Amino acid sequence: MTKKKATAKDWTFRIIFIVALIVFVVSAAMLIYYFILYHKGSSEYENLQQYVTVEQEVSTTDTEETQEELNVDFEALQALNPDCVGWIYFENLDISYPIMQSEDNDYYLRRTFEKQHVTAGSIFMDYQNASDFSDENTFIYGHNMKDKTMFGKLNGYAEKDFYQKNPNFYIYAPGYIYRYDVFSCYVGAVAEEDIFSLSFASEEEYQKYLDVIQGKAAYDTGVEVTAEDRIVTLMTCNTAGQDYRFFVHGVLAETTELKE
Repeated sequence: MTKKKATAKDWTFRIIFIVALIVFVVSAAMLIYYFILYHKGSSEYENLQQYVTVEQEVSTTDTEETQEELNVDFEALQALNPDCVGWIYFENLDISYPIMQSEDNDYYLRRTFEKQHVTAGSIFMDYQNASDFSDENTFIYGHNMKDKTMFGKLNGYAEKDFYQKNPNFYIYAPGYIYRYDVFSCYVGAVAEEDIFSLSFASEEEYQKYLDVIQGKAAYDTGVEVTAEDRIVTLMTCNTAGQDYRFFVHGVLAETTELKE
């Protein structure tokens, strides 16, 4: 009787051990798989940096600080992939990526610049927007990656001190450099349709939209925006859940036309 009980215990232990081993192996395999995907995407975007060089450092008269100015080789980038419409750059956040645009908002969600299927996907413009950033509101999307690549650092704008260190960002487009000053940051629900407007029938309608998104701001940046301005909305996922996104709105503050 004692021998039977011991045997049953042995089998129970073996089953538990085998199940635990299977869980361990599957978990390890998944970690390796995601590591490979992360590395694959990161390596590709690192390689693309060869088409972006620091052309000069511009001194600002007010703060005596220097600002890097990039030279983006759009001719080479668009020869590789004509879907590239711009390049987004945050000076202090290690955000420097091509902006893609397709015929829908799904294609580059899980595809890189080189059209590889990778979890990180691309930074991409809404397919409904004008590719020259001329709309009142241009939407640009990017994943919130755990390793803080892509738009993973945008959630830092939830804190005002983070904003104060990073008050603006730049978008380079063929022939132009656009500087955007951040004016509103917040967590918003996907169901809030009033956030997702791209174009407007009138200045009054556009102003109402601006009032709405400024009213959602987590803090006051002091940046003024009117219906005469153009804005860019950056959007990424947030830890609040699948039904929420983090929004960073920037107003076009300066346009520099590049000499050929």
